[in-house]
Amino acid sequence: MTETFTPPRTPTATSTSAYALFTEIQEIHTALSLLPSLAPGEKINALLTKLVQLCIAPHSTSFISSFFDIPGISSLCERLRPICAAAEGELERYWAGRMCLEAIALPAPNAEALLGLFPYYQNYIDLSAIECSVLSAFLPTSTPPSPRKFAFIGSGPLPLTSLCMLDRFPNSTIHNIDRDEGALKLSQELCEKLGYSGMSFGCEDVTHPSSATDWKAFDVIFLAALVGMDTGSKLSILSSLAARMRPGALIVARSARGLRSVLYPVLELSAELEETGLEVLAEVHPWTKVVNSVVVMRVKER
Repeated sequence: MTETFTPPRTPTATSTSAYALFTEIQEIHTALSLLPSLAPGEKINALLTKLVQLCIAPHSTSFISSFFDIPGISSLCERLRPICAAAEGELERYWAGRMCLEAIALPAPNAEALLGLFPYYQNYIDLSAIECSVLSAFLPTSTPPSPRKFAFIGSGPLPLTSLCMLDRFPNSTIHNIDRDEGALKLSQELCEKLGYSGMSFGCEDVTHPSSATDWKAFDVIFLAALVGMDTGSKLSILSSLAARMRPGALIVARSARGLRSVLYPVLELSAELEETGLEVLAEVHPWTKVVNSVVVMRVKER
């Protein structure tokens, strides 16, 4: 019996370019892994900036398909995302602490000027503008506008989204939730120094089945991009939230698409998501410097 042999595919310009990008990202991962600390610094800042630029550059569908067909890419992303998440936390912690010190030194702190010190502040403004625009299409209307209650899960030490939301919805209240007590304490201190009211804070791990939070009280709950590091864990969190929220309430979850999923985990839209008790209303994928996609869902009637 003659043994069949399938020759390797002849490299194309697209597959060759995709592999070159894979190699470049692999080198960045190696360099990040060898750093003694992920705290902000010249070397790590340069590596992360380069990584983000590579991942937000526009590419064709065939290029992206070739890239994710490369053996080892899934494993690389799984190793790289936690490093990026930890580095993002360190960056936010550094700038939140610095803003607090700057605010102490000023007789009348200017919130916008201080927040503008953060290198990616404009990205947060742009992302929040997208989220608010999509969200407004599905919020119930009333005259006069009634205060709306928001919660943000995974708010971290620098709650820029919550601050942007208060600027957009000044009559609202926002409950910031994080499992890192130190991050919440720094976040609360910063908000007080900047003069923001309407904020509350709760230390909680939403993956835990027991919760002291009254989830039915919220009109909208935001889920940060790094809450749930894969689709399965995100679905578990969403299912748990949907069961405890009131019907008609909204959830805004951040996801990623294409090469941007190298940096952030993806929330796959599927029948399994619909089975969590949520109805998908909209999904938005920016092509700008904003890295995250936005998914808006509504809790179904039970």
